[in-house]
Amino acid sequence: MHTIFNYTYEVLMWFSSLTGFTYKEINIIIWFIMIPLSWMLLLDKIYQRRLFTIFFTLLVTIVLFFIPNFTHFCDWLFQKSVDFLNIFNGIGSTYVVSSVLICVLIPIVIYVILIRKVIFKKSREL
Repeated sequence: MHTIFNYTYEVLMWFSSLTGFTYKEINIIIWFIMIPLSWMLLLDKIYQRRLFTIFFTLLVTIVLFFIPNFTHFCDWLFQKSVDFLNIFNGIGSTYVVSSVLICVLIPIVIYVILIRKVIFKKSREL
């Protein structure tokens, strides 16, 4: 778990240095915008509509429009995410384990499910 956590951290730090965003901003952009947006795109592919992507993009745009300071918002949301992950310490987990399970493994499972649905939908259409 520590290896996955450290690798993820290093990748986020690399993105941070590449883009100029802070580590916390990159974290929020990826886990709260990019990953859900990619899921919306896959759902649109499955249902052959653009409704999920359009709705999500509109929602994110509206939220971002009303945020006066993106950095402060990301700092706040990142801390709320840390607080959430630390809740699982009470059942014997750690921040690192909870981070890997909730932020890495669960999204991978969701990707596998959605991508399989896209692939099998295409194979049924042929």
